[in-house]
Amino acid sequence: MAKDKIRVGMVGLGVISWAHEGGFSEAADECVITAMCDIDAAKASDRASIHGAKAYTDYRELINDPHVDLVDIILPHHLHYQAALDTIECAKHLLIEKPLAITYAESLDICQRARSKGVHFGVAENTRYVKAYIEAERVIKSGRLGDINLVRTFLPANEHARLSLDDFWGKKASFGGGTIIDSGPHSFYLLKWLFGDFKELQAFSSQLYQLDSEVEDNADVRGRLANGADFLCSFSFTAEVPHSERLEVYGTNGSLIVDQLNNPPVRLYSGADDFDGTPVDSVPYDSSGWHYFSIVDEIKDFILGVAEDRTPTVDPLDAAYSIKIVEKAYESIRLKSVVQV
Repeated sequence: MAKDKIRVGMVGLGVISWAHEGGFSEAADECVITAMCDIDAAKASDRASIHGAKAYTDYRELINDPHVDLVDIILPHHLHYQAALDTIECAKHLLIEKPLAITYAESLDICQRARSKGVHFGVAENTRYVKAYIEAERVIKSGRLGDINLVRTFLPANEHARLSLDDFWGKKASFGGGTIIDSGPHSFYLLKWLFGDFKELQAFSSQLYQLDSEVEDNADVRGRLANGADFLCSFSFTAEVPHSERLEVYGTNGSLIVDQLNNPPVRLYSGADDFDGTPVDSVPYDSSGWHYFSIVDEIKDFILGVAEDRTPTVDPLDAAYSIKIVEKAYESIRLKSVVQV
């Protein structure tokens, strides 16, 4: 007898939903999309028809659909919390696109309620599935770099169009902030995963697109990790480059540089005279596809985790911790001082 497939309902059909849909499609042995929801009725109908799924314009109707076992929330940030609580109350499995919520308290509440209800719960944090970062973890754990003394990240993007035209981008009430809450969770999760907890930080921000937006579009968050290393995370919505990410890890015996726009994207350096470095050939150059395929892989892994009844690779509490760092960054900006984590 064939096993029952996990029936998926997708809520929110914006740009990132295509990668989620790709992940579910690639996990077709384990799941099937049975419902799709968007406030744009035509969009919901068109996307649902591809899968022979039911279209909704109200997520609460989708959540209550008896033919949906798992709900994938890809809504504007400020809607995550209530939609998550409604899903958990219906005892449906839950996946939420990052950021988990716009406050740390809401993030923890979602985690705790999902645990008490016994549903599978995950956060769609694709950072864990980026091949370059997986290789970085291997190198760091091998001890090849020695003791880590400095870590830097940079997430550049050009979001001028979305900040000025989108219904919720650039709006404080719906976005919860700007580039810190949108890009920050990626870097903060990455540092928590690779190096552990944060100790203290100070954040700085600016706003260039003042006529079209209400939020910061450039920011730096710097400080010290609990392991003693300094860190600097930079974020920009105003960079005239393709969407990319950069990680620099400097140790006492060597350094590692990841840059998705470089070919190859990962190089190791052994000292001041190592001008060429050593390419890490196990990480392919794919400047336009690395982001999409990391999301596809995260979706596939979460579905497999539900099918196998195991905990998710991305610990929701680590995703919640990244929101704690986001909050501390905004607190630092308000106080204009260093804050303890």
